[in-house]
Amino acid sequence: MLDPTGIFDLPNTSLIFWEIITFLILLGLLYWFVYPPIRDQIQQRQRTIEQSIDEAEKTRKEARELLQEYREQIKEAREEGRQIREEARQEGEAQRERAKKDAREEADRIVARAREEIQRERESAVREVRQEVTGMVIQASEQILGRSIDRDEHGRLISDALDELEADVAAAGSRSGR
Repeated sequence: MLDPTGIFDLPNTSLIFWEIITFLILLGLLYWFVYPPIRDQIQQRQRTIEQSIDEAEKTRKEARELLQEYREQIKEAREEGRQIREEARQEGEAQRERAKKDAREEADRIVARAREEIQRERESAVREVRQEVTGMVIQASEQILGRSIDRDEHGRLISDALDELEADVAAAGSRSGR
């Protein structure tokens, strides 16, 4: 029973049939025994890659947050430095103004003490001159009049002379002070 076309050649048909059966058995064995570990390995590798990507994203996000935080800290530090410089400048300005004020006050005190001292010296000089003039006026009056002068007349003469002398001294002091 030979088939003239050769498609159904029975002696060779059993070989093809067994090759197909063997191939199907091999595919079944591969599917049940080899494919699951390969599939599991591929899935595990995929999960590992996804976890790595997630961790990388998380790390990247944390890095961005840290970078932003560092930028804010740097900004705050710069602002604080600027404030410290400004406060130091203001403090220096205030200290300079206090030093100027203290120097002016000290100069005013020195001038006031000098004026007081000059006034005391002037008054002392006027007293001394008054005493000397009093003595000289009494002597001159007695010599001119040839007699002793009573107390009232003596006081009036001295007062007139001293007033005139004080006016001369004051006029001389105001001319020298200017």
